Amino acid sequence: MKNQAPIVVFDSGFGGISVLKRLVSIMPNEDFLYYGDSSNAPYGPRTQEEVCKLTLSAIGFLADRNPKAVVIACNTATAASLDALEAKFPHIPIIGIRPAVQQAASASHRVLVLATQGTIQSTPFQNQLKHLVTDAEIICTPAPGIVTYVEGTMKDREGILNYLRNLFLPLKDKHVDSVVLGCTHFPFAADVIQEALGYPVSFFDASWDVAKTTCQILEQSGNRNPQTEPGCVTFMSSSDDPQLMDFARFLFNKNLPTDEYATAGAI
Repeated sequence: MKNQAPIVVFDSGFGGISVLKRLVSIMPNEDFLYYGDSSNAPYGPRTQEEVCKLTLSAIGFLADRNPKAVVIACNTATAASLDALEAKFPHIPIIGIRPAVQQAASASHRVLVLATQGTIQSTPFQNQLKHLVTDAEIICTPAPGIVTYVEGTMKDREGILNYLRNLFLPLKDKHVDSVVLGCTHFPFAADVIQEALGYPVSFFDASWDVAKTTCQILEQSGNRNPQTEPGCVTFMSSSDDPQLMDFARFLFNKNLPTDEYATAGAI
């Protein structure tokens, strides 16, 4: 039955697990299939054409499992391929994710947007900036080192702190009020981002909105799972390294640092 089919969650690697956690929190009775394209990660430095091709290929493979919805838990993949995915798979609801810039700008005077280069340079993101309704100053900074840190199993804390402190040097005299986590890997690094900045900020990401939207789409179509017991979560990867699956489960069971640093109006 369609309502008992899984929800597929896709990312270039493990960052999308931050979105998966929100989805499970809102819909604990659903079955989820998480797929990380780790053998091709990171997506950020790739061209839009490459990212689109990789994403279409992965979702084509996952579509054989008859998902009732697909969540693209990757800002870079969403920007590069959402339109192509909707055209190729019109029978499957496709839910993408985009940086929560408007939410942060509505609550701040100066906003730091951290994302991949691919996301920041993409047409959808640039259109987001053009249509912002705000007087806030928006500072966009590519931070690919955070993706490397998370994908590298978050072992080199001192290394990532040094990277971020150097990255934030231009902000020495321009303190920001909020930080938009414009890559799904970044919520796992909110604690080191906070430490590197050296002062409190509000964090914003779109994971809760994506989870709520997915739930609403399934409710409207009558495809919510009726079971009352907890659903199952299955992890898959394009890499055959078994240690990566162990790390995926570790991230899934790990508390998100963003929860610790959440403030009113943010996540």
